[in-house]
Amino acid sequence: MHYFKTLYIFFIVLALNIFFFSTTNTNAKIFLIEDIEISETLENDFNKDSLINKGFDKAFYQLIGTLLKSTDLKKVNKTRSNEIKSMIESFSIKEEKFINKVYYLNLGVSFNKKKVFEYLEKKNIFPTQIIKETFFFIPVIINQANEDLIIFSNNPIYQKWDDLDKKTSLITYLLPTED
Repeated sequence: MHYFKTLYIFFIVLALNIFFFSTTNTNAKIFLIEDIEISETLENDFNKDSLINKGFDKAFYQLIGTLLKSTDLKKVNKTRSNEIKSMIESFSIKEEKFINKVYYLNLGVSFNKKKVFEYLEKKNIFPTQIIKETFFFIPVIINQANEDLIIFSNNPIYQKWDDLDKKTSLITYLLPTED
């Protein structure tokens, strides 16, 4: 009986420890948008700053795509570059390369969460909360005419999966491989 009491106390202390010291709910002060890829041909009028500004715009619209309903996207469709820059906390150039007279740039951009919310409030837009979820997804097609089960090889879902734009998606799907 004493054994169960000790075990019970241990599990209560463990549960309280996990509850109070868990770091799953963090309130970050920034929105981080990574892997913004942009490119431009190298010509006489090439300007790296203008390319970086295009990257800022792309990062902003990717962030807005995750925060807003599609009906509200029209309200921020023509946001000026200087407004976008005012919301940026910091940025980093992850990679830059020159291939066949084309300059490729990969950026990471951090937006100040408070400034983004203030901007959206001025536009009378109420954003959604960003909660990213991961699901294991097994697409199975049952061909009733041939009484066939299509899982990997001829499955059009697998063949078209990489064509989808997943940058603004809040759901990450894990697909099994044929191996």
